[in-house]
Amino acid sequence: MSARRAAIFAAAVAVFALFAGSAYASHAGAVATCGGDTFTLRAADNSGGFQSPAPDHVLIFEEGGVLTVFRLSVDGNVVLSRAEVGQANNAGTEVTCSFTIGDGAHFEVTGLLTAR
Repeated sequence: MSARRAAIFAAAVAVFALFAGSAYASHAGAVATCGGDTFTLRAADNSGGFQSPAPDHVLIFEEGGVLTVFRLSVDGNVVLSRAEVGQANNAGTEVTCSFTIGDGAHFEVTGLLTAR
């Protein structure tokens, strides 16, 4: 396994650990503030014992719309930051959303918001 793949795997395990196994880690129903707008997060429990989609991939909003995640911070610590070259070429407007889940973990997510 290359060093890059090992680093990606380690990051994925760390992100998964944030969301796995605890009802207190539920992000479904959390209210996200994105600029001046607010949205309700949609997610469902799955057979793996966590919720899908995980907030390190996409955020799906009950009101419609999907935020594709480029950067994720939890309690001010960067957990995930995808390639800046791809972000620069996405030809869309990036949005930063923030929300708090269960036991008080504060998430800040930057990504591309698309309407559904």
